[in-house]
Amino acid sequence: MNAQRNQGTQGGAQGPEESTLLRDLQAEVSTESAPLLQFILRHGGAIVGFVALFVLVLAATGLWRWYTANRNDEAQQELARLAMQSATADQLQALTSFAEKAPEDVRFAAWLAVGQSALRGDASANASAAFSKAVGEGGGAFVFVAQVNEAAALLKAGKADEALVLLQKLLATLPAQVQTQPLRLMAAEAARLAQKPEQAARLYWHLAEDTQGLDSEYFRARAKELAPDVVKTETQAVPQAGTGQAGGNK
Repeated sequence: MNAQRNQGTQGGAQGPEESTLLRDLQAEVSTESAPLLQFILRHGGAIVGFVALFVLVLAATGLWRWYTANRNDEAQQELARLAMQSATADQLQALTSFAEKAPEDVRFAAWLAVGQSALRGDASANASAAFSKAVGEGGGAFVFVAQVNEAAALLKAGKADEALVLLQKLLATLPAQVQTQPLRLMAAEAARLAQKPEQAARLYWHLAEDTQGLDSEYFRARAKELAPDVVKTETQAVPQAGTGQAGGNK
């Protein structure tokens, strides 16, 4: 009985102490903050669990970023190792297998490497397909690089019509201030190989008008060789413009 009383007395003593602690804590906060305190006291366990979960999420995110960066570094090293090998069928196969499984951040460079390896190995059809896949993986100026390479591969593969369509699309989308002479020259050759001499002649003629010296003479000669009638029409348009200006000055 005495033991039970002692335990009861101790239990009764703890109750008032805890109540006093809560009253003191509530007395320290303002009336506006009292509901928040009550919420924290009632849901303290859940709040602690949420904070712990949030910390775990942050840790997992950091680990994932580290893992991704490490994986990209390893992939770039592997890509460099494969690209430095001699251009053989085995190298092309190894690069293709690598590109198909490469991390997203490395995939564009991987498909470019596949295309370049295919071009060096005279596998032009494989090269154009690889560059086309690189276009789908790249962005901004990188897409332009891949598309020009794709057009070159199509020309080498004997698909001049497809190359011409792609080059015309590129020329139409480029800003006016961008230097397009090499691209226009490639388009002129594509038109010639696609058996479109008049279109090729016009492209060569306009190239001649935008250049000087031996390059201009060469482009004019190419235009005359491909379509003399087109050249005649173009040359007649210039004196007429000059005549009109002279008449206006008078």
